Amino acid sequence: MTGSGDTPLGDRLKARIDADGPIGVDDFMAACLGDAQDGYYQQSDPFGSQGDFTTAPEISGLFGEMCGLYLAHMFERAGAPSQTSVIELGPGRGTLMRDMRHVWAQLMPKMTECPVHLLETSQHLRQLQADLLGDADTSWHGEIDTLLAASSGPLFGVANEFFDALPVTQLIRHHGNWHHRQVAVHDGRLTFAIGPVANDLPIPFDEQAASHDDMSDGTVIEHCPLADSVMSALASAIARRGGAILIVDYGSNGNPGDSLQAVAAHKPVDIFHMPGAADLSHWVDFAALGRVASAAGARLIPPVSQGRFLLQVGLAERAEAAGKLADPETRRALYAAVDRLTSPAQMGTVFKMALLVPDGDGLPPGFAHDDLQEDPTSKGQEGQER
Repeated sequence: MTGSGDTPLGDRLKARIDADGPIGVDDFMAACLGDAQDGYYQQSDPFGSQGDFTTAPEISGLFGEMCGLYLAHMFERAGAPSQTSVIELGPGRGTLMRDMRHVWAQLMPKMTECPVHLLETSQHLRQLQADLLGDADTSWHGEIDTLLAASSGPLFGVANEFFDALPVTQLIRHHGNWHHRQVAVHDGRLTFAIGPVANDLPIPFDEQAASHDDMSDGTVIEHCPLADSVMSALASAIARRGGAILIVDYGSNGNPGDSLQAVAAHKPVDIFHMPGAADLSHWVDFAALGRVASAAGARLIPPVSQGRFLLQVGLAERAEAAGKLADPETRRALYAAVDRLTSPAQMGTVFKMALLVPDGDGLPPGFAHDDLQEDPTSKGQEGQER
């Protein structure tokens, strides 16, 4: 893959590489998404039909309702603890939090009284969130440690399509060794390059990959150190303070291999297409997050497919009840949204839902065992929903 880098950020990245040498895939991804001047999330509203991708909360308020109902159930099971904090990592426009709070206002008013802490770095999105959440007691934070320090008590909340946007490192098999995969400039264009051998570093990928020394040249594996760091902080807090965090993302229960992808205008594009103007994301390794959570004293209940979870916790029944009160056009839209959220041909299989809770046993509602061995190469259509 190569790209001309014909954006201000692309030109700056090429100049940086020309001056200092190739950069890591994680550095490239971090710059494309988070550069303070030209990063993707600093530019505009990327969500919805007029943006580059559509997330589940933007498809239908039913998604937020079901997440809100589920967290209210977990809150009640925990004894409706006082001094609870509500959190969301990567809250987008604020749509999901608004829809959850709407449910809580009707069924669990105590949760609407909890302070809301949002992990968000984009000033543009912070303003959208403030407008949408109205009079909620909302605080914004740029780092997970700051959020956790400012919040108190048990934590109930959600991270929807958050971990997939954290910068990922890649290693590539070359001549029998694992090398860092880097981004370089060739003939004036950004491109992938094979960097130095990574044998001097711990290689935190799943045991199955680690045991295969005969992997063919060109094989790529991924690891997201920042995801580990965020999960470790969250899990430590949950272990000490209690609570429940829903984690929703597309991914697999193991190392996904080369899953880095770019989306612009709801279509897959080249990774190096107009840096800063296209969304970059990768598949989440839920097994890796689970190991980190366990090491921190908490438990990440292994993921089930989004469709399976939503149907088990009552999405179809909720849509049917709402449809009886709606006109035919609205009813058709409701049923179409259910299909989009749950169908294997849409978001239902590739997107997963996991639950971070204190250490313990048993599976709460919605987390029956599921087949997690979907083919990571089938991410094309689902990436457009990202």
